[in-house]
Amino acid sequence: MLEYIRSNSQSLGVKLAFGLIILVFVFWGVGSMKDSGTGSLVASVNGEPITIRDFELAYRSAEEGVLRNNPGVSREQLRQGLGRQVLRDLISQALVRQEAARAGITVTPLELRIAIGQVPAFQNASGQFDPAAYKRVLEMQRIAPAKYEHDMSEDMLRQKLFGLVTSAAWHDPAEAQNRYNFLREQRVPDYIFIPAAEFMAGAKPTDAEVAAYYDSHKAEFAVPPKVDVAYIRLTPEALVKTESISEADARKWYDANIARFNQQEEIKAAHILVPLAEDAAEADVKKAQETVAAIEKELKSGKSFADVGNAHNGPNAAGPGGELGWLKRGTTVKPFEDAAFALEAGKVSAPVRSQFGLHIIKVEEKKSGGTQPFAAVAAEVRTAMAKEQGADKLRDVLDNLIEDNILGKPLEKSAQALGLEAQQSGLASAQELQQKMGVTAEGAAVLEKTPANSPVDRALEAGDAYVVARVLKAEPASTQPLEAVKEKIVARLQGEKALGEAMRTAAERRKSLTDGAINPTAKTGMGIKTANAMDRSGSLADFGPDPELAAAVFSAKVGQWLPAAFAVSSPKDGQGAVLVHVGAVQPPDPAEWDMIKDIMANAVERERVQGLYETFMQRLLSTAKVEVLNMDIVDRKNM
Repeated sequence: MLEYIRSNSQSLGVKLAFGLIILVFVFWGVGSMKDSGTGSLVASVNGEPITIRDFELAYRSAEEGVLRNNPGVSREQLRQGLGRQVLRDLISQALVRQEAARAGITVTPLELRIAIGQVPAFQNASGQFDPAAYKRVLEMQRIAPAKYEHDMSEDMLRQKLFGLVTSAAWHDPAEAQNRYNFLREQRVPDYIFIPAAEFMAGAKPTDAEVAAYYDSHKAEFAVPPKVDVAYIRLTPEALVKTESISEADARKWYDANIARFNQQEEIKAAHILVPLAEDAAEADVKKAQETVAAIEKELKSGKSFADVGNAHNGPNAAGPGGELGWLKRGTTVKPFEDAAFALEAGKVSAPVRSQFGLHIIKVEEKKSGGTQPFAAVAAEVRTAMAKEQGADKLRDVLDNLIEDNILGKPLEKSAQALGLEAQQSGLASAQELQQKMGVTAEGAAVLEKTPANSPVDRALEAGDAYVVARVLKAEPASTQPLEAVKEKIVARLQGEKALGEAMRTAAERRKSLTDGAINPTAKTGMGIKTANAMDRSGSLADFGPDPELAAAVFSAKVGQWLPAAFAVSSPKDGQGAVLVHVGAVQPPDPAEWDMIKDIMANAVERERVQGLYETFMQRLLSTAKVEVLNMDIVDRKNM
């Protein structure tokens, strides 16, 4: 398999695969899979068994993880797909193990030990592996060391295989710039706009047309069902007050999680960039140096760094005033990093050259690195502890609230007992409930279908919170009467008729237009305007975005009129028809390319690497004999 991928990394099939977003491991529906009902096995992969015990251990681990992070989810809900996801993972792990074994790839105990020792959560304040921290962290996560080490070894094996497979990945160095040129090219269009407003007077619809429109579009005038909901919104941190956590407990938690308070050195920086290519000619270097010298002179004259930055930076060089925000070491290019981190707060650097050009850097603030002391993070520690402790209580509290709700106990009393607040939505549609209560679309649909004076028998997800709810009042769906919407229908039909006339007029006008350059003196008499340059995702003038119009503009040659008119709308002139002529092409800005060429090249390289690995995994699957032997276990039937 590896030989096939490596030797065919430039084949047409692999190149085509690079252009696709491949769904990894679409197991269901694969012809080699069948349900044979074998007793002790769930599946087999090329003869390697996946036993019921293997599956149950993986399922329970996955189930525990989901329930820990989503206390409001019921086990019944988990059965809708979790088993199949677990099986997918087990099959993919088997395929990777088998191919790694065939290729002679292993993970030694020493490699595993070194990798575990490099996990920050398992290290002490000196950055050394701490066995006690290792045990403590895994206990908090309810993960057995053997399970953690097995999973980490499997992941390391996959990474080794990934590295070997993708070592053959290659991309044309020119492709990044070709993509950039394609994406950033701009075109300058000329256009003739024929407003629909000119035809409104003769476009008024008849009563019969209004009635016919109403009858055929009643769904547009539907009033959705509405419910009034009493509810309690519950988050883990609401169940434990931070002030109830003692300093001794907080310090103990801080010591156990000290790695998360290791802070890297940071600077808040701004810069002024004069773009200059790495291989620029001597004349270009001299010109850039002269520009930088002029900028330094402006700064020395008393002008603010922000004002000078706004005047000289290109559109993508930085934020307003040259702001770059907070930077850590390793997040920017080396020459810039070395100069910036050497500066004191409030100081401005001499010109610094990087592959992007010449920078004048200002450091506004600095944060020293190291472990933050307990006193500085005590509030954060208590908040994290409250959230953890609240998460442990959340499931039981939700169960009690739901039980009280089902038994008819007022939500106000249940909320008061917990120091919470019961709220009421007022009559609202499902969409409005999502906005007011923060529930998901699925949760809003549950509320919408619940009868009046009825509790919802489960907790509903609401972002980081959960909602216990009772529907107080329900109004069924209805339809607005014709008289209530007649004015709206008349306006709509009149606008449609007027736009149709504008489009027909434009089509006739197009017959008289010829391709080629437009005489500037004739533009005014012909009603032709020239718009600002537009890119592929942009809009023509102030008309609304129209992907088809943009695509047509970029498909046409310079000097061509588009063959057909387009219906458009603008805030100023309303709806109408437009005829478009491609007046000129503006190539991308070379300075901008110099700034982002490394980013574009890295993106293309990552795409090639990932595409090669996905193609490899797809081929592994297509040639494997995968048999699902017990779908009842996977789908948790009768369990």
